Amino acid sequence: MSRRPAAWTRPAAGALLAALAACSPAAPTTPWAGVHEITPAFLAGVPALDPTLAAGPAGRLALTYVVRDTGGADVWLTLSADSGAHFGTPVRINPRRGTVASYAESRPVVVFAPGGRVVVAWSAVRDSSGNANDVVARGSDDGGVSFGPERTLNSDRAEPASGYHGFVALAAGAGGRVLASWLDGRAEALAPGEREPQRAEIRLASSADGGQSWGPDARVAGDACPCCRPALRANEAGGIALAYRGVRDSVRDPRLALSRDGGATFAPDTLVSRDGWTLAGCPSVGPAVTLAGGGGVYAWFTGAPGAPPGVYTARWSGAGPSLVARVAQADSVIEASHPMLAPLGGAALLGVLARPATDRARHVLALRVLAADDSASPWLLLGAAARSATLASEDARHACAGWVEQTAAGPRLRVARITLR
Repeated sequence: MSRRPAAWTRPAAGALLAALAACSPAAPTTPWAGVHEITPAFLAGVPALDPTLAAGPAGRLALTYVVRDTGGADVWLTLSADSGAHFGTPVRINPRRGTVASYAESRPVVVFAPGGRVVVAWSAVRDSSGNANDVVARGSDDGGVSFGPERTLNSDRAEPASGYHGFVALAAGAGGRVLASWLDGRAEALAPGEREPQRAEIRLASSADGGQSWGPDARVAGDACPCCRPALRANEAGGIALAYRGVRDSVRDPRLALSRDGGATFAPDTLVSRDGWTLAGCPSVGPAVTLAGGGGVYAWFTGAPGAPPGVYTARWSGAGPSLVARVAQADSVIEASHPMLAPLGGAALLGVLARPATDRARHVLALRVLAADDSASPWLLLGAAARSATLASEDARHACAGWVEQTAAGPRLRVARITLR
């Protein structure tokens, strides 16, 4: 068992807490939100990549990030008990140094579960083969003070044809269970030199004890894009929404799989939008989804002909589900991609990586609120050279955003708390 030091550090000052006015558009385009930077001081000078944020009750916040060196990549976790005002000393989560397989679309993830539990999951390089990865997780029963052993989630690890597993997602579900989904390549063997199959399955596993042990994995969907991260949401009523990009005859359109019984069964998946995006290569852009009651918001990127490429959203509801018409999220930003969603009560916070139409030299994390009536706030623009980002909602008025900026000195991870006014 590893232990996290009890020391706490204050957020950075001076240069690290640079005025966010440089990262936001001029008033009055963003009167709907206040932004407060909460980047931990210890990240100054750390080449942190591939961040993920998770929020829990009573101001709990978790941040994971990846650091690479010549020995490989490691995932680090830092925790806050006061909404990011202070973060704890970071701890390396992977027991075997340098074994994390990560990039912006397939990164380690973290989730809070009831009872003070914390679970971190990632794709780990298998010792026996440079092209074989396993989905692994570690869980903490004491709020992140200590973590149990590394557990492998994919059941085919010992099979000769077992190879590719990655793009893991986590969610806390009914009865305190932790759910994990991932892209699984067991249905299609890797060709010589390939690191990913041409198509993948989506597998799901669950843990009843905060990640200390996991049940058998089950197939949820097939014909999934093997390099587009799925999104997973769950609620206490047993509902599960799993958003992914399909790949059938090279058509890479968004799909949604739903369960009402905690993942025991799934309804036939639904084509969210018949974009008809045919692409021989891999887009490496997955969808996002929220789940509130019996419905939510779905966001995805498309490069299909016949409509401007970019991010679109649609509301869904019911077991079918029924879908409303898609809405282009393209006003005042261009080249929008990599959608993220975080629930805010009956609304949703949408994030995209994009360029402002009025300043195309910048590449930003753009945020807006989508209200229940599908009206949208103006865009809030963060960063100057953002290349990777993450969102997490604390409650109906507060969310956190993290993004990596490319600077002359290297990558710089920044974190901010967003407050709706």
